[in-house]
Amino acid sequence: MGDDSQRTDLAVSDRWQHWKRNFWLGVINGILFKVGITFSHPSTVLAVFLTKLTGSELYAGILTAVAGLGWFLPPMFVAGWVESLPRKLPLYAHMAFGRAIGWLWMIAIVVFVAPQFPIYAALLFLLGYAVYTVTGGISSLAFMDIFARTVPFRRRGAFWGLRMFWGSVLGIGVGVIVRQVLKGDWGFDFPYNYALLLSFAFVTYALAWLTFFLIHEPPVEWTPPPKSWREQLQTMVELWKQRADFRQLIKVRLLMDIGLIASPFYSTYAVVKLGAKPSLLGAFIIAETVGSLLANILWSILADRRSNLFVLKCSIACAAVPSGWVLLLTLLHYSFGFNVLPLYPLTYFFLAFAGTGIAIAFTNYVLELADEAHRPTYLALSNATESGMMLLPVLGGILLHYVSHSVLFSIAFTGVVLAVWESRKLKPAFVYEPSHSEALKVT
Repeated sequence: MGDDSQRTDLAVSDRWQHWKRNFWLGVINGILFKVGITFSHPSTVLAVFLTKLTGSELYAGILTAVAGLGWFLPPMFVAGWVESLPRKLPLYAHMAFGRAIGWLWMIAIVVFVAPQFPIYAALLFLLGYAVYTVTGGISSLAFMDIFARTVPFRRRGAFWGLRMFWGSVLGIGVGVIVRQVLKGDWGFDFPYNYALLLSFAFVTYALAWLTFFLIHEPPVEWTPPPKSWREQLQTMVELWKQRADFRQLIKVRLLMDIGLIASPFYSTYAVVKLGAKPSLLGAFIIAETVGSLLANILWSILADRRSNLFVLKCSIACAAVPSGWVLLLTLLHYSFGFNVLPLYPLTYFFLAFAGTGIAIAFTNYVLELADEAHRPTYLALSNATESGMMLLPVLGGILLHYVSHSVLFSIAFTGVVLAVWESRKLKPAFVYEPSHSEALKVT
């Protein structure tokens, strides 16, 4: 009965008149972004690039921190303003321009600066990446608000699943290309081989942005007046006090984020300690892509047929496997002398399998908790609470000067196990839609 009524509503409501077109444009946008990320994944391609460029894993940790802080922190400062915008697509377009500038800057640094001034190049490269991630973080508020107004509730699992599934299918071919480019089969030596990969990524990102520009954004039913930063902060504090279910979700996510302390070092560990060649990154990407491919089939179906919360709990449990697997391989290598490199790409299969489920379920679950008027605030608050954890990769890079990689992997494993325990307290979301006159009261 619920499904039939939803189909009827979609047929007659002006809001959902273009939902099929928007659905498929959004899917194509996600496929292209997945391909671009595969060409230039921060935890594999970019982490190894900076480590090889500078001779230090610390820069790989800084890269991951820049990615997290840039993506999660800025939305907190602009969420109130974004809520008041009658249309969010122009904001997305302006931020896409900023992301393009940042990415082109990175390519230029690799080509013109990296060959002669590696340390300066690494710092300037991180600056460009910061521009890319900050503008991306702000654009995510616009993207998610448009997504929530254009994709029906019961099609959201399929939406994310199709984006990631077909992006992963294409990603298998991308992994082969990455392997060939880094082996020198395309005639480019270091660092120009990485500039080529960044260029491939830029082309797919540009196509993704252009695709999203074609979406028909429906009008919002009501927008709150613009808030000052102080008023926005008060709104966030009030939301935090009122919603115990939201606080528990953030607690689980923060525990899971402890795993970030090791995330950029799985690939560098294989290269620096286990003797893997950089071309093995292609195998990592293929394994990650296959993991994402299979996970999308499973998680997207379960998200629509069971619930996003069910998928979230299951995928958090799976997130303990990668660090545990690397610890096992380390034991086999150093205690028994096994050659574990043929098995090492499975690490990225497990990372993708768990990460895909979390990517599908977490944001959808936040959207289920949030009312429409304050959706950007919920997303910004969710992101802001994680921002401090984005410094953990930097801490990990510093710790590697004093402890072994196994210590970092053990810390990551412990954090995820605690997250699994706390996730038992998460309950199905109850969505309350306030009337237009019922803005969240801030005292």
